[in-house]
Amino acid sequence: MSSLIRKANIQGDIWPGLPKRFQSFLFFRIRKPDEFKQRLKGFVPQITTAEDACKMKDRILEEKTLARDEGRPAKIQPLPGVNIAFASTGLAALGKFTFHEDIVKRDRKLSTIFKKKQLRGGLYAKGMYDDLVNEGWDDPQEIRQEYKPVTVGEQKERLIDGVITVTSSLKPELIDKVNRVKEHFLKEPGSDPDNYRISNDPVVEFTLIREGKTRPEKGKEHFGFEDGISQPSIEGLDREPTDKEPKASKPGMILCGHEGDQMGQPEWARDGSFMAFRDLQQLVPEFEKFLEENAGKFEEIKRHPRPQEKLAAYLMGRWKNGTPVDLSPHDDSDPALHKSNNFDFQPIHKHDKCPFAAHIRKMRPRADLDHDHAVIIRRGISYGDEVTPEEKEAKKSDDENERGLLFVCYQSDIRNGFNFLTTRWASNHHFPDRKTKFVGEHGPGIDAIVGQRLSHHPPRSIGLPDGKDPTEARLDLDRWVIHRGGEYFFTPSIEALQGYLTETPDYPPLPPLSREAKL
Repeated sequence: MSSLIRKANIQGDIWPGLPKRFQSFLFFRIRKPDEFKQRLKGFVPQITTAEDACKMKDRILEEKTLARDEGRPAKIQPLPGVNIAFASTGLAALGKFTFHEDIVKRDRKLSTIFKKKQLRGGLYAKGMYDDLVNEGWDDPQEIRQEYKPVTVGEQKERLIDGVITVTSSLKPELIDKVNRVKEHFLKEPGSDPDNYRISNDPVVEFTLIREGKTRPEKGKEHFGFEDGISQPSIEGLDREPTDKEPKASKPGMILCGHEGDQMGQPEWARDGSFMAFRDLQQLVPEFEKFLEENAGKFEEIKRHPRPQEKLAAYLMGRWKNGTPVDLSPHDDSDPALHKSNNFDFQPIHKHDKCPFAAHIRKMRPRADLDHDHAVIIRRGISYGDEVTPEEKEAKKSDDENERGLLFVCYQSDIRNGFNFLTTRWASNHHFPDRKTKFVGEHGPGIDAIVGQRLSHHPPRSIGLPDGKDPTEARLDLDRWVIHRGGEYFFTPSIEALQGYLTETPDYPPLPPLSREAKL
């Protein structure tokens, strides 16, 4: 398996990430596959590669250095970026994926193509709705309509074939880039580039557009925690971790076709990555109310000069400024510890510093496991406006003023990445394993931030440190994150977009309203 990583062949949001303060997610459905392929091929030069993104980050660093030397504020660099990814229905529309495996395998020619070219991954084929509603813990009543499949006759149709992500650090440049993207795919053939006409019968329709933006406290999500800390180090791309930091991950944990990728994907998928998009609404006033009402229930927390922040730190595993609770369980004032990643939860049979079920411990157990086998790179962005004075006073979110996180992550295997982390770890009361004798029969508890339970499941709760062995403190949890749906995508390499994906179909095209058999 190749270990050569070609940055010019990788889309830049996968690694190192696109610089951004604003981001648009343009979800689309392909209406005319052949014409779409032609436009896609012409669109490839607009895509921001990993090589491009590295140069962007260098420009940002150069400006910050120059500004510091000149004693002035650094100028924000717009640096707009564009990436594209496809749901399984999108690849099927291009003739590069089939849901009819039983039919294909009976045809010798098609069976050969299937074995050589079909993208592997059952969850990718299903899509997020079938995976997390029909077989998971998403409540269908809470999913946004655009993420839900519709029934056409006896078949199900998903409304999203792909997503184009557009980023910039200045809003005018973002709007300009979004308009250029729409123009490319929606304009009438032969239109004057300076005075184009929107086609009445376009090759795609944009079924949903979601807008993200960083908060005034840049780097913090709506609950107030520093976000994006503790990304995995990738061998051959990032610096080597030191001391107690998690070991570097094989590149194949994120990028298909490299060392560490166990999926055996077709050659054309090399340098691509699976993207999970998750639309998460955050109930901020309700979260703050919960902290206020519960911080005084436990002596360990009540004694702290800021009990509400202490309880929040226990639930997250970090103080709001990023200080790890494992390194400083009672104080967050040391700037050297802000955003620190140099800890491992040792000794693993105790949680007198960081609760076993704290969010960051659930998502990356470190010494609780012998190795990292579920690794994702996160690229999300907040959405919505700040909490209003009226919401603060009522301690309740206004339905007309929604806010949250547009969560994005990349991995080479959805089942062993996003799905595993959210269903097997975050929503499992008994993970990390073998902790019952230290925290009681109910186990460490559920991830207070993203863990899910349906109404017929046992109540949400978390075990907390209380100075006793075994600990007895247990907190019943409310819910402050509403899962509004999303989708699974594949983010191909530049070569795949220029070649394989825009070539003739592998499989006979299906009628527009009959692409996907009932799964």
